[in-house]
Amino acid sequence: MHVALVNALYPTPLEPKIFGGAEMVVRQLAEGLVARGDRVTVVRMALDGRRRTEEANGVRVEFVPVRNLFAPFGARHHALAHLAWHAIDDRCFAHPEVAAVLDAARPDVMNTHTLNGLNTHVWQLARDRGIPVAHSLHDYYLICPRCSRFKDGHVCATTCGSCAVLTGGRRRRSALVDAVVSVSRRTLDLHLQEGLFGTASRHVIHNVPNPALHPEPMEAIGRPLRIGYLGRFSEEKGVRLLADAVGRLPAGTVRLVLAGNVTNEQRAALAVLAPGAELHFLGFVAPADFYPQIDVAAVPSLWEEPGALVLLDALAAGRPVVATALGGLPEMYEDGVTGWTAPPEAEGLAAVLRRLVAAPDLILAAHRVLREKPRRAMADVVDAYRDIYRTLTPAS
Repeated sequence: MHVALVNALYPTPLEPKIFGGAEMVVRQLAEGLVARGDRVTVVRMALDGRRRTEEANGVRVEFVPVRNLFAPFGARHHALAHLAWHAIDDRCFAHPEVAAVLDAARPDVMNTHTLNGLNTHVWQLARDRGIPVAHSLHDYYLICPRCSRFKDGHVCATTCGSCAVLTGGRRRRSALVDAVVSVSRRTLDLHLQEGLFGTASRHVIHNVPNPALHPEPMEAIGRPLRIGYLGRFSEEKGVRLLADAVGRLPAGTVRLVLAGNVTNEQRAALAVLAPGAELHFLGFVAPADFYPQIDVAAVPSLWEEPGALVLLDALAAGRPVVATALGGLPEMYEDGVTGWTAPPEAEGLAAVLRRLVAAPDLILAAHRVLREKPRRAMADVVDAYRDIYRTLTPAS
């Protein structure tokens, strides 16, 4: 089978930039398909505007220019420029080089992922050539230009007027998709509620953790309790909520270990929220080096997080989680067994943390479950995708 994977970014030796988890999932999927004997062509943006081809671990990667005012994931521009960018992205067409790649490669199936900068018009290009289309949901790009359904510190309960206007084209084009795959049931349901993918077959394939992570030993819980946060220090990730909650606990009971790129301003803001707490900033650190330094991982997301890899990685490292019940997070752990659900507000989160401080044996029990629990691997994800591709290409 020849599969065309389309994603905004795809890390290669010459272009290793990574913005989020989707491109890592797509790379693992591509290489997994190649290992099964399939041919894979990847279409991604050329951030420098230069059309070229690169071979990476048996995958042919086609870089195509962005047909818009500028490439996404770069420097911020004026608000009006971003508004114009989104309008062009929604109403105009994919770069002609995408059609040229499809004509040359002639794949059996096309599986699109994040399409920022590539345009949902790629679905029409595939249908014009008789190529069935599967689309994978990693965020909310199709129903929200910000991709997050999060604004002014709150989850968007409904689609606002501006989002509806700026996503009208991609919503209509979703009718061209033959199969939709989501990393969580909640994310799929939110799209279906918006009327997308009316005739497509529907599938949920949850993400899997980093295969390099394994349960780290945990024989006892000392004082203070070490609560870890790994990720971006952006508002929707809830790191300020976490600091506020920790600041409500008695001094000396908790140590908050924070990993990720953080500015001096962000450090100061978090210290203000938790003036009596011990905050330890690690900076950028590899997950394998992070998890041995904590007892429990916090995923305090304030947005409908589709499929947080950081939560799955924590569980794979044998660290139970405290997470909010938003997006796909509750689908990834067993409440009261391998983690604990907290409301997305400071006092409610603090109450959960107080309980764990008072009863650290709960954490040890969760760790023992995680140590013995079977885990899914990328091979399972690849097999699930291949099954979907076969339903779309019965003659291949």
